[in-house]
Amino acid sequence: MTVVYAINYITFALVCMLLMLLPFLPAFREWRHPSDAAALPVSPDYSSDIDYFARRLQADVAARLGKGPATGYSDFDFVRVPVENMNWLKASKRLISARGIKSPMPVRTIQPLYVLGSIHAGAESSFSVLYATGNIELDKKSEIHDWAHADGVVRLGHKSLALRRISAGMAIELGEEAWFERLQAPVLYFGSRTSHALPPVQADQTPASFADLPGAVRQTPSLFLIRGDCELPAGNIYCGSLIVTGFLTVGERTTITGDIKSREGISIGQGAWVQGAITCEKRVYVFKDARVAGPLISERDILIGANALIGQPDANTSVSARNIIVENGVVVHGAIWAHEIGMVKSI
Repeated sequence: MTVVYAINYITFALVCMLLMLLPFLPAFREWRHPSDAAALPVSPDYSSDIDYFARRLQADVAARLGKGPATGYSDFDFVRVPVENMNWLKASKRLISARGIKSPMPVRTIQPLYVLGSIHAGAESSFSVLYATGNIELDKKSEIHDWAHADGVVRLGHKSLALRRISAGMAIELGEEAWFERLQAPVLYFGSRTSHALPPVQADQTPASFADLPGAVRQTPSLFLIRGDCELPAGNIYCGSLIVTGFLTVGERTTITGDIKSREGISIGQGAWVQGAITCEKRVYVFKDARVAGPLISERDILIGANALIGQPDANTSVSARNIIVENGVVVHGAIWAHEIGMVKSI
């Protein structure tokens, strides 16, 4: 009886161990004989790195040209020379242009295009994906539907459409009435590049303290809280940071050396300068000639007036909101992301 009991116990234990090990068999087999070593494809909707797809395409092109390791995605066709003989709409594979492209006529292709050099295409050009090792210059009413990257400068003309992601190694320039979603470069120019010099930061400003404002509550030595609306008089300079539960109005030519946050909205007056971050649950107005060190973030809308400056050449920042409208002459150093739509407004 004891022997039978022992055999049954051992059998039961072996069956349990087998059942426990069974789920690990596929992992063990994959470990011993890998069959899926390649990286999974990433949807354009989910990669937060704005130039991720540009780097992937560049790696595929390098593999196709024999200048890089194999990627498994090196199937390309080459653009015909002269480019006027190229039937763009019949392309069935991704395209490589071995030299720069300059066409007064529109270029329209649904296939990704990689240009070794610069590309200048005529009005009403249309691309799904475009990469240039030089500059990208598209005349008015052109469209980019997925993403574009230039190692140099990206220039999109009047009433162009730049959906999804646009990045550049040097600068991005959008013409008036252009529409955009997500842009990133050391400097972004909106509309005309002509702008006058902004006045010195502390010119004709009066030192002031948040502690003197009605209802101000000191939270830390440099942070104040005001419940309700708040208005900062024009021409003052404040040191520290401020949180307002209502609507915050920053007067003209007023400087704040810290961060500001508001729930109901923020208005930055003409010529004012916020040397820190701006965060708001509702709409933010940045009026003409104002400056913001950034980041500039709103959960709703941001309106940036003519000739305003966001970020600095040596301190790039970001602008993020559901909808963003920028007027002619605005300059942003860094990235801007309109989660729904962004527009360059002519004035």
